[in-house]
Amino acid sequence: MPRDRAADDERLALFRAEWPEGIRWAEVRAEDPAAFRMAARGGLLLIAALALSLLWLALAFEFPLPIHLPDWIDWMQPLLFIVSLWGGIMLWLAGLIMLSLPGDARRGIAVKRFGEARGLHYSRFGFAPERIGIMFAENRGIAPLSRRMRDNLRRTGAAEKDLARKPLYRAEFVLWRGLAYEPELQIARASFSGSKSDTRGPRDSFRYLSIGLPRRLPHLMIDSLHNGRMRNILPGDERVGLEGDFDRHFATYAPNGYERDALELLTPDVMACLIDHGRSWDIEVVEDRLFVVSSRVRGASDRTEIPALLRFAELIREELGHQASSYTDPRAERPRSEIAAAGRRLRRRSQLWATAIAVVAMLAWIGFPWVLGLFLD
Repeated sequence: MPRDRAADDERLALFRAEWPEGIRWAEVRAEDPAAFRMAARGGLLLIAALALSLLWLALAFEFPLPIHLPDWIDWMQPLLFIVSLWGGIMLWLAGLIMLSLPGDARRGIAVKRFGEARGLHYSRFGFAPERIGIMFAENRGIAPLSRRMRDNLRRTGAAEKDLARKPLYRAEFVLWRGLAYEPELQIARASFSGSKSDTRGPRDSFRYLSIGLPRRLPHLMIDSLHNGRMRNILPGDERVGLEGDFDRHFATYAPNGYERDALELLTPDVMACLIDHGRSWDIEVVEDRLFVVSSRVRGASDRTEIPALLRFAELIREELGHQASSYTDPRAERPRSEIAAAGRRLRRRSQLWATAIAVVAMLAWIGFPWVLGLFLD
C-alpha cells in the first residue's frame, strides 16, 4: 500500500516542533550546579595552560621573550621544555573539557524534555552498547595480552575470548523505551572508550538508533553512499544489487548465499522507506537488532537528528518488522527462529595487504637516506 509522504512529513514536523527551546542558564544552574563549579575550575586550568604554553614558546622560539637561565640551573632547560610542552597540552585538554560541562548539561535538559514528551526515558550515560556487528567493532581482533593481563584472567576465572566481547563504546545522551539494559528502542551518541590497542569500528563517534526486531535475521549492511563508503571493510563479492534507484543511494551487503534473502527482506516498500527517510544514514541488521548510524553527533544537530531517527524508527519497524515476522531460513535447524552459521555475520575484507603496504612504505621511508647515500657515493 503506497505511503502518504505528506502525513509522514507532518508527523516529523510535529516531533521537531516538540523540541524544547530557550533553555535558560538559570535552569541549567538549578539542574546541575556542579557543572558550573567544574567550569570555573576549568577556567583556572586554562590560565595555567596559557602560562605553560608561553614558557614553551619562549624556550623553543624565544617568543614572546627569550629566557636565559643562570648557569647553575641551565641543566634544567630540557626538563622545562618537556614539562611545559606536555603539561600545557594536558591542561588545555582538561580545561576545555571542564568548560564544556554546562553546555553538556543544557544539551541533556533539552534531550530529556523531548524524550519525556514522547514517553521515553533519559540518562546522561547509559549501559555500554554490546560489541555486536560492524559499527560496534565485533570480531575485529584483540591485541596480544601482556603477562599481567593473563594473570588477571586466570585469577578472575575469565576467558580470553571474553575480551573480544567487551564493549568498546560508551553511550551518552541516551533515550530509550523498555528495559534500560535491553531496550526495545534506544537513541544515543556512541563514543569510543577502548584502549589504543583495541581495533576501532568505522567511526570513533556516532549517533545511533537501535531497534529490536521480531526475530533474528541474516547480517545485512546497508551503506549510505552519501556519507562515505565501507568498501575498505567489506569484500565486494558480498555486495548485492537491488532494483530501482536503491543502488544510487546505498551499497547493500549480505553474506554469500543470502542474496535472495536480502531481496526478500528489502521489499520495494522497505527500500522506498529507506530512500525517503534514511538515505543519509548507514543501516545494519545483525541478529534481532537494527542499527541506524548517523555521523551528526554535535549538539547543534540534536533538534533535527533525534526527531528524524525517532520517526524513522516508527516507519522502518512497520515495514521491515512485517518482513522479519514472516522470514524463514531453510538452511537453519530451526528455520522460524534461527539463522544458519553462514548467514550470521558478514565477512570482513582482509587487512593483510594493507598492513604489508604500510610496512613496505615505512621501510622505504627509513631506508631512503641510506640508499640515496649509496647511490651518490
